[in-house]
Formats: sequence, structure tokens, C-alpha cells
Amino acid sequence: MIGDDGHPDDRAIRQAATEQVKKIVRTEGEPPTATEAVKGFVSSYIFQLGLVELQDQITNGTLDGNEALVRERMLRGWIDAKVRALDIDASPALSANALHQAAADLAQRAVRVLRAR
Repeated sequence: MIGDDGHPDDRAIRQAATEQVKKIVRTEGEPPTATEAVKGFVSSYIFQLGLVELQDQITNGTLDGNEALVRERMLRGWIDAKVRALDIDASPALSANALHQAAADLAQRAVRVLRAR
């Protein structure tokens, strides 16, 4: 699933995975439950993909820095709300395909939201 680090999508998944591992292994507090960890990864991954889209828009000159910040904040709230509502049970029966499909669907919706604004 992960290719060369040079591709923005691969950097996004690496960043999301790194953030989630840090949350799981941190020494203070309770570690997240399996469901929280899965949702946290999905949320972080979609956010990272959204940042790739925002960077593309800035690079193409269709978005300025101030508006990018507004959209970034909007994106974070939108993702958090959508991921909270996901019906993901992180039991051993959770298939990789089901998780991948849920993340892919939300990622496509997030990019459409960013392009529409």
C-alpha cells in the first residue's frame, strides 16, 4: 500500500501512521482503544490528504495562504465529525478492505469539499 516516500499520498499515509503510533505508545495517560486508534488513523490520513490538495491549490495559484488556513480549519472539523460518525468496530473481524473503503470514501468526499470551496 505504501510506495516511495516521494509521492504526496505516500507521505500522507506515513505521517498519519506515525501520529497514531505516537498516540498509542505515549507514556502518559491511557492508550486509545482499538476503535479510537483506527478512527484516529483514518482522521489523520484524510487530513493529510486534504493538506496535499490545499498545497496543490496554493501551488497552482488558485488559493492564497489566508484562505488555505480557513479551509484547513474547516477540513479538520469536517473530518472529525465524519469520522466520529463512522461505524467502525475494530474487532479482529474488521477487514482491511472495509477500513480502506471507508477511508477512501471519506478522502474523496474531503477533496471534493475542498475543491468546491
